[in-house]
Amino acid sequence: MFELKESKKIKLLDVNAQVYKHSKFNTQHIHLDADNDEKVFMVAFRTIPEDSTGVAHILEHTSLCGSKKYPVRDPFFMMIRRSLNSFMNAFTSSDWTAYPFATQNNKDFNNLLDVYVDSAFFPRLDPLDFSQEGHRLEIDSEDKLEIKGVVFNEMKGAMSSPTDQLWHGMSKYLFEETTYHHNSGGDPEKIIELTHADLVAFHQKHYHPSNATFFTFGNVSIEDVHNHLEENVFQKFTPASEQLTIKPAKIFSEPAQASGTYQPLPGDENNHHVVISWLLGDSHDPLNLLEKYFLSNILLDNSASPLRKALELSKLGKSPSPFLGIEPSNKEIVFMAGLEGVEQGKAKEVEELILATLEKLVSDGVPEDLINSSLHQLEIGQREVSGGGMPYGLQLMLGCMNACIHYDNPISMLDLDSNFSKLKALISKKGYLEELISSSLIKNQHRLNYELKPDPKFNENLENFFSTTLRKKEGVLTDKDRDEINDLANALKARQEAIDDVEILPKVTTQDIPLKREYTHESFKENNRSVYEVGTNGLMYSDFLFPCKNLTAQELLFSSLYTFILTEVGLKESSYEEIQALQSSITGGVSASFKLHTNSQETPGKLFLSISSKSLEENFDAMEKLVFNTLENARFDEQNRIFDLLNIFIARNEESLNQNGHILAMNSAASSLNKFSATAFQMSGLQMLNQSKAAISKMKDVSDTSEVIDILKNIHSKVLHNPFKVFTACSPKALSDKSMKFKNIEYEAEQSLAEPMNHQIAWITGSQVCYCAEAFQGVSRENPDAAALSVLATVLRNGFLHTAIREKGGAYGAGATNDTATNTFKFFSYRDPKCRETFSAFQDAIEWSKTSITTPGSISRRSPDRSPLLIPLFNRPRSRNAASTKNGNEGDKGQLDSKISNETTNPRRFFVENLEIIDPSLHSTRPDVPGLFGRGKVFKIRPSRGANDENRRTGSSFFQLTRRGASTNGGSSFQNCFGTALKIKCPNPVGSSSGTSPSQTATSNSEAKVSGSTSSYSIWKSSTLSMTNNAFSSSKFGRPT
Repeated sequence: MFELKESKKIKLLDVNAQVYKHSKFNTQHIHLDADNDEKVFMVAFRTIPEDSTGVAHILEHTSLCGSKKYPVRDPFFMMIRRSLNSFMNAFTSSDWTAYPFATQNNKDFNNLLDVYVDSAFFPRLDPLDFSQEGHRLEIDSEDKLEIKGVVFNEMKGAMSSPTDQLWHGMSKYLFEETTYHHNSGGDPEKIIELTHADLVAFHQKHYHPSNATFFTFGNVSIEDVHNHLEENVFQKFTPASEQLTIKPAKIFSEPAQASGTYQPLPGDENNHHVVISWLLGDSHDPLNLLEKYFLSNILLDNSASPLRKALELSKLGKSPSPFLGIEPSNKEIVFMAGLEGVEQGKAKEVEELILATLEKLVSDGVPEDLINSSLHQLEIGQREVSGGGMPYGLQLMLGCMNACIHYDNPISMLDLDSNFSKLKALISKKGYLEELISSSLIKNQHRLNYELKPDPKFNENLENFFSTTLRKKEGVLTDKDRDEINDLANALKARQEAIDDVEILPKVTTQDIPLKREYTHESFKENNRSVYEVGTNGLMYSDFLFPCKNLTAQELLFSSLYTFILTEVGLKESSYEEIQALQSSITGGVSASFKLHTNSQETPGKLFLSISSKSLEENFDAMEKLVFNTLENARFDEQNRIFDLLNIFIARNEESLNQNGHILAMNSAASSLNKFSATAFQMSGLQMLNQSKAAISKMKDVSDTSEVIDILKNIHSKVLHNPFKVFTACSPKALSDKSMKFKNIEYEAEQSLAEPMNHQIAWITGSQVCYCAEAFQGVSRENPDAAALSVLATVLRNGFLHTAIREKGGAYGAGATNDTATNTFKFFSYRDPKCRETFSAFQDAIEWSKTSITTPGSISRRSPDRSPLLIPLFNRPRSRNAASTKNGNEGDKGQLDSKISNETTNPRRFFVENLEIIDPSLHSTRPDVPGLFGRGKVFKIRPSRGANDENRRTGSSFFQLTRRGASTNGGSSFQNCFGTALKIKCPNPVGSSSGTSPSQTATSNSEAKVSGSTSSYSIWKSSTLSMTNNAFSSSKFGRPT
């Protein structure tokens, strides 16, 4: 049984931390007792891979595919729709795997506890689930072998990111002879070597109660949890004979240098990343960890910090590396600093710059104000409880995870005040910081200079690896082998389509749902300031909304750049360095963004500049004065600073592409539907990113910034200095009577909305997978159908899209969302190996929703008079062969039929083809957009095989578009993400008789005319495509594979 070994009240976190240890297995249970209704549970295992086959990651997936007590195909995702959970997930880190959930309902907690524990300790690990989640071979329609698997495609997407390549490349050399040398998520080239037997053996070794740690948080009955674990886990095992430990890295005898390669974005073929990294001791030593965070703040916190300043001002690269500061997730802390946009052969100079900066700081001494501001930032970091999409209790659990994994004291990791006092005592000693910099960095021999080099053929070489591997297998494939592959595919399909008895899983019912739920309400109001008194741990937050006059279309495109630069420049007579230091000394950061409030597409919207900040209570007034100083006195005459910020802005946005591909694809798809979406696309979508980079790429030196600075000044001049609204959150009675008060002001809506796009765009990037999206005209949040559509999105995700696109298609994720901000309903896939099949699945989801959502009280049972939008969605049939009119009016209800040409053998070719026209619905705001699932043409893309090396060398692009039926628009453009557009005109409206489709080659910045009654183009490239059009629009972002 568990016995209490240690307990400590931690006031700063408002928890009583308790450590229990099992008397027989020595297993720890960390309970964080708190007066919090959100109950959190997590079980974590040390998982120590010895290769890069992704065994820990694939095991995490496969464990959730059915267990001994719950032998259904997918209990994890089934429980999502049978519970009231506030969080359900599973994580694979470099040296641990964890299974957390959270809920506010006691019955639900016990239900999920039983499912999670059984899934972790007693999974079925069915070979079919391994082939679905890990990897498998299938024979495609062209009788060729292909590789499928959820984790295989997830990691192809993850490893498309330069930042992932950079981290795993560094780790390979920095952590020699340890598990961190390997990619725990899995290297796609190695994943295909993993066997089912390897998976089972890894589970038996690592998923044992002797190797586990249990965590709970909130108002949880410890006795009930212990009894459950004793009965369902410990009584079924015997203690393990081996204690699994992770050894430290082999220390370098001298600094090392290494390199790797990655697939650059189009136009960035000379973008080298150079990062210098060190190992700085154990991450599970709380004082060492806090000390190294402090060191990082001293050197890199803001643009006035010595090392960040040197990197930002350096001409060796375009911007500081995304890896700046410390990474404490492994056993040993990693400290990193570097540059991106470095020219070939300059890696050593980057290292010399960093070392020279450190040596100068040691020689000159660390300024006292820098020490104080760095301590200030640490204190804010200690106090703040950020949401981050995770429950508070789970954040605390992860904060002490390293101590548990490495057999250290978890309570010491949470006792921040005690560690902070120790650190202050050390800092007070003369010369301590200078010696810390010298010993940790300058004299530390475990230093790595790692260069990530661009290779435009990286993806091509990777695909050649897989192609060669598959061709070799095909060459020795026997009839028996083929039968076994087909039998596996058929068995997996049968399993995926089988109807499980879900009632064996526990569930909550409508009787378990509370009738009331508490939300944070406005505590009081002072003119236009709304105050929310909540537990903020001594911090104060303010968000100011300043009205903005109408921005032009060009200014909207640069509005995100303006908000990025506004808080990074100097104010009045003060330089940007002085203001950065000031921000760091009195705030936890100042940020800005634009917010657009709209009521109708037919009237202008209200545009606000939001400036927000946070501070300790004693600095609140100074923080708010700084906000107004920022707005009133921002300097746009620091051309050198702005030139550096422009490069940083582009670099940071490019880094987010692979992580946010599905969001960008959805925004792109929706931009053709209505003015709301089109405006959002201009302000924060790929259109904004593309135009920003196009302008910045023309700049050769500082003097070329004048045009962009003029645009920024114009935007700035249109922001009014009196706030329309102020929101403040603070602890009770923290807002003093002396705080600034503001008068209510009137503000007329005047922001013009952008017109929807009326052409197709293909966005090109270097991803190895796709991000597909399809958007439909939806409704506003005030519409009575908005709630039903939000529920529909969840039902479509859990009821159909997960199985069709993730389980069968192999994508990492898929879903639907009802976006009431832009009045659109969207489908999406994430890290998807498919494209054509995914768009077909989107359409199948619509048909499924019409016939399968039939339970009493469901949205399909709503009366027609209350749901004019949803009834056509579920009940109206589609005519696949009906004739279509040429003008696309009300009679246009047929399918835009399409064919895929098989006459060419060129590979990596994307075939873009029309989907069908759907019956018109209601709630249209444009005469040519009937509404949700309304008429309009949709495009989808699929790859074909073959290669055209000559065109690959010359950079030519091919487009193949075959379409028949009605068209409202005669042109298409294919646009290079952050680059130039490939525009192709279709001079004759489609709908005429069929004809031969001539192939047409178009190079960048060219325009080609195509003759013939049917227009035809084809494209190949390692690319990202985003196809958008009219009432119903699709977007694909990523690389079809």
